[in-house]
Amino acid sequence: MQRVLFYFDYASPWAYLANELLPARLSGIDVAFCPVYLRGLETFAQGMPYTAAKLQYIARDLVRCTEHEGVRFTPPPVFPINGLYALRAALLAERDGVLARLHSALFRAAWAEARDVSNKAVVAELAREVGLAQVAEALDDPWAKTELKTRTEAAAARGVFGVPTFAAGDELFWGHDRIEYVRRFASQPE
Repeated sequence: MQRVLFYFDYASPWAYLANELLPARLSGIDVAFCPVYLRGLETFAQGMPYTAAKLQYIARDLVRCTEHEGVRFTPPPVFPINGLYALRAALLAERDGVLARLHSALFRAAWAEARDVSNKAVVAELAREVGLAQVAEALDDPWAKTELKTRTEAAAARGVFGVPTFAAGDELFWGHDRIEYVRRFASQPE
């Protein structure tokens, strides 16, 4: 069984949907969470790459998909979300070995609870709510800034252009609807 890398940004509703599906769909598979700054990837570096018509379609499709999957969805108070502080919090929590306590709370805050995770104070509050005051106090830590940039650049060099992206071995899979393919591929012997 191969380890799966899950590239995500809390700014992506599709990454949120994938995250909610992972426990059931990739049960028994080792999944490593890989935060990347979506706005640091070439596709999004110049702003929103979608036309108004595509954004309208995406919004309708997101509601359809979350309803189909039985995943709670509440539009965020601010869109697009800037996941910068949430991603830094994730990296700080990962460094301290406690990412599991914060990860899903950040996604759910953004996409199920209508909390503005673009706001540093909101991210700090979320960290404190799950008992991670040290993360709340370190959101401007230079290490977190540098680490996020480094990881985003490494993901882009690997071919990651959007999120959610999954990697198993040398294969990349983009989109929440590719999780079953990820499972099949990761289940093959290395």
